[in-house]
Amino acid sequence: MQEPPTFSVPLADLEYGDREIDEEIPRAWLTRALEGSEATPRDKPGRLTVTLSKSGREVMVRGKATAFVTMPCARTLDPVDFDIAADVFLLLSPPSGAPARPPPKVQGAKGPGKRKTAAGGAATQDRRKREEETILAEEAAARDCYEADRVTLDPFLREFLLLELPMVPLREDLRSEASPAIERPLDPAPEGRQAHEAVDPRLAPLAAIASRLRAKKE
Repeated sequence: MQEPPTFSVPLADLEYGDREIDEEIPRAWLTRALEGSEATPRDKPGRLTVTLSKSGREVMVRGKATAFVTMPCARTLDPVDFDIAADVFLLLSPPSGAPARPPPKVQGAKGPGKRKTAAGGAATQDRRKREEETILAEEAAARDCYEADRVTLDPFLREFLLLELPMVPLREDLRSEASPAIERPLDPAPEGRQAHEAVDPRLAPLAAIASRLRAKKE
């Protein structure tokens, strides 16, 4: 029997304004969410703090999720504690999908000076086109769908937390670049190491979002 969602907001509630969720993430929920990974939740629960806002037919979800987990060290297999903090950002559309927004039109040069500035105008148009494509790609990476009458965050929250798990968990004394142990290869076979460190392609869009949010904080 499928577990009922823990973090779910009726869509009708968002018609009256933003809705904030500031709740514990139960340890039992984390145990299910981390199943299949090397991480296990510690004794204390995590926390989800997000704001849901509706604009037209779209719902924006933005905030943070934290979890406290233990993972085996990749070198020694000793248990190592990690505090996970994931930035949550989603743009959710109705199940049928909202119509795609066309990119803004770029106006070319007009008038007598057009011939003299043709090269510069073309370069400007190319630059603007690249910027627009980048913005649209970032929005597309964060897009998904909500259900017919509610917004359920459980599957999205699970993916955000999994993306924050260290790919090569190490004890703190082995994380320093000065440590001789860090210079030893993690896997004697390069192919094995690449396979171990590869990101699941299904999570690639969320990985891109997480990377951009971390860069903004830095």
